[in-house]
Amino acid sequence: MTTQQTNNDVYLQQIFDKIDKDKTNKISTDEFRKFVLVDEFLKNFRSTTIDNYLDQLSNNTGWITFEQFKQFMQEKTGVYKNPLVIMELKQIFHEVDTNKNGFISPEEARQGITLAQQFISGSTFQQLIKTFDDNQDGQISLEEFLNHVQKVVQE
Repeated sequence: MTTQQTNNDVYLQQIFDKIDKDKTNKISTDEFRKFVLVDEFLKNFRSTTIDNYLDQLSNNTGWITFEQFKQFMQEKTGVYKNPLVIMELKQIFHEVDTNKNGFISPEEARQGITLAQQFISGSTFQQLIKTFDDNQDGQISLEEFLNHVQKVVQE
């Protein structure tokens, strides 16, 4: 372990200890949620995504240990491959897939864009659908959606 890692662990332990007011060496997901939501980037996530992620992080116990806390704090929240980002994208996909068949049709995509209060012209929209629909079956799968969002984020 390097000095940098040791210093980082000490710093994270100090933060953890401030949240762990009852000194049980674990913090509730509610306490952690309050701590997390002061982060400007994380405020952009849906509360259900944060809740689902915290359930996963805590192994559905409702409690987060220092090691789990450290794991979260060392994640790069602004990058595509972060589990929280993937969870958010999957939730968006499933919300847009209104008929719950596991695919987004052009009609569902148009409705999702409208609900997001965005406007895309007809020709641009058709190009977008064509770009996301790798196998040209007229619908977008979750895999196609995630792959293309990743490409857009990396550009």
